Amino acid sequence: MTPTRTEEEKRLSQLKKEVPIRGFERHPLILKQVTDLAPELRSPAVATLADREPIQPIIAFPPQIQRGWHYVPKQALLFTPTEAIHLLASIWPDQEPQVTHLRGSGLLYMQVTLVLLYGYLEIAARGHDSPTRLSLEFNTVAWYLLSPPLRRLLQAGRAEPRAPIDRTSYTPTALQTLERLPLKFSNGLQIYGLLPGEELEEIVFQPGTRIRWSLLLRQPVPGNTLLLLTSNYMVVIREDLKASQGWIISYVPRDPIRGILSRPRGPWKELTVLLRRGDQTAEFSLLLKNQAAQEWRAVWIRNGFRWEDQPREP
Repeated sequence: MTPTRTEEEKRLSQLKKEVPIRGFERHPLILKQVTDLAPELRSPAVATLADREPIQPIIAFPPQIQRGWHYVPKQALLFTPTEAIHLLASIWPDQEPQVTHLRGSGLLYMQVTLVLLYGYLEIAARGHDSPTRLSLEFNTVAWYLLSPPLRRLLQAGRAEPRAPIDRTSYTPTALQTLERLPLKFSNGLQIYGLLPGEELEEIVFQPGTRIRWSLLLRQPVPGNTLLLLTSNYMVVIREDLKASQGWIISYVPRDPIRGILSRPRGPWKELTVLLRRGDQTAEFSLLLKNQAAQEWRAVWIRNGFRWEDQPREP
């Protein structure tokens, strides 16, 4: 029998009172094996996978309150050398967790939000019948645990590695542009944007702009945005519109990209990156000012990708 809305709200209210609020219980743990998972996170599908190949690392997250009110149950993120498995506990006792399993070789895009203490991971990859989407809310204190296996997953999605895995490089044009970037984005490029073994080929930087939405206040649309084209990826690093103290980093493998559609959105351009793996498709979108969109268009066409300008909608 499906629980009513009242029953669900009552259950969530009870669970929120049980969320750890201090000490190490608030932070994620590295587990040695799947049998160390909490009972709420154990799944026959994961046990079968563990018997077939090694799973390391296993990162277990305690229940959390995110964005001030949103309850996130216990969850875990497990990695093999080429795959990721997300487990999300049910809010109801004795129910199996939700299991999301994807392969790095089917990666369509990965996006990571790191804003103050709020973290959000979103991955889309080719699934069995349709794209699989993995999403994980976490405290950014856990980023140092998540970053290494996520980078390995990204490297599993590369078409053909073109450089040793422990080295990065820059084209002369990219190096000149890098020297003119604001310090924050220069650091962000080197810390987050340029993955090991990648060559940075092209850079386009868009300074943020603001529009007036009341007598005294201005709303930034769109924010500071850095676009990178590397040997295997299109990478976008941008600031959140509500908090500049952080990043939103997006990685789109070049291999599944089929082109970009550009649509007018007021004084800006909405770019939609069209992605395909086999018979499955996905889209990744971003908003740019006209000048930055034109600069990225030149980069895109110069590197042999399709670009289509669509007319303004009536």
